[in-house]
Amino acid sequence: MTFDALEFRSALGCFATGITVVTSMKDGRSPLGITVNSFSSVSLDPPLVLFSLGHQGNHCQEFKDSGVFAINILSSEQKYLCDRFASPLDDRFNGIEHKIGENGSPVFEESLAVFECQTHETVEAGDHLIFICRVTNVTSHPEKSALLFNKGAFPVL
Repeated sequence: MTFDALEFRSALGCFATGITVVTSMKDGRSPLGITVNSFSSVSLDPPLVLFSLGHQGNHCQEFKDSGVFAINILSSEQKYLCDRFASPLDDRFNGIEHKIGENGSPVFEESLAVFECQTHETVEAGDHLIFICRVTNVTSHPEKSALLFNKGAFPVL
């Protein structure tokens, strides 16, 4: 390789991404959520999406054990959720308004879109686990603007 990890990360940052908070329930009882920008569509038929989690410190095993998720695509007004669920807090849901979706995962109703899904397949990929998920329910508010992340910052649109 002719580049180092810092150069690689910097180049990846040139790709603007939307921000999601992926939620689930730990042991079926405690809400679990994490900020994720590695989200993508995979297939329309069947309806599949994906996200990935690092093996270190991202509750990867708890999400794998749960098998059901809500992928909340954040609107431009929801940066506070991005910050909260990227934080090291133990109870990230304390004081955060949410409802429980059809599959039992926490949902933020004001999100740009929400994909409720279940694990279709997981794929080991370096230091991450890729979750390929079958969508079982979707809601959206296309009139809202997305929260974007680009070059290490949240651009004002």
